[in-house]
Amino acid sequence: MLAELQRQLSDIYQVDRACDVRDYLITDPALAKFIGQDAMLSNTHETLLLSEDNDGLALSLFLDGEMLERLESARPLDCLRAELLDDLWKVLEGISHFNCLVWKATQNRTVTLLELELQGEIDKYVCTMLLALGQTDNELIRGLHGWLFDNISFHGELDGEQLDRYRSANSYAARFCHGLQTQLIDDNRLALSELRRFYRLQLPEKISHIHAQAWSRPC
Repeated sequence: MLAELQRQLSDIYQVDRACDVRDYLITDPALAKFIGQDAMLSNTHETLLLSEDNDGLALSLFLDGEMLERLESARPLDCLRAELLDDLWKVLEGISHFNCLVWKATQNRTVTLLELELQGEIDKYVCTMLLALGQTDNELIRGLHGWLFDNISFHGELDGEQLDRYRSANSYAARFCHGLQTQLIDDNRLALSELRRFYRLQLPEKISHIHAQAWSRPC
């Protein structure tokens, strides 16, 4: 499942999978907490762990083992159901963060935490929408944007700066995906072209693009 989801994201953006996410996976919460130290929030099921020094970038992705087993046994890629969305979105977010960071590193480009969170929200929406379209799940297609971007809550341990970042990522992604929704349903070639252009922008350009998109959208 992880390989298929990583492949889907790589194909959407037409970027090489320089690293297999499974080679960097940690599923033991105790080990992840030991490695992440103060970076790990309590009761979290997904965290990208990284450190950078003169020798390069050290990277691991924590996805809770029980969550993975639960999700893999439910086979969401074959039959996605509403009760699977929370687990699926956590896995997609982790893979999105991993892919984006690795791609940026191979391009010698910087990436901010806000950009990672923004891309993660977009990737959750796009991947889930493509799954729903492929399975002709009309209820999920109609409700997805509201479920992902409106019915939200944030971890209680987030500090003010972190909370602002997550709220901003949610708001920007909601605007971007709202404009993408019709294209995904009617002609996903246009949506994929838009996604690929957006992925290669730097964060200030992405935010400017989202604002311009909102102003140009007909009422």
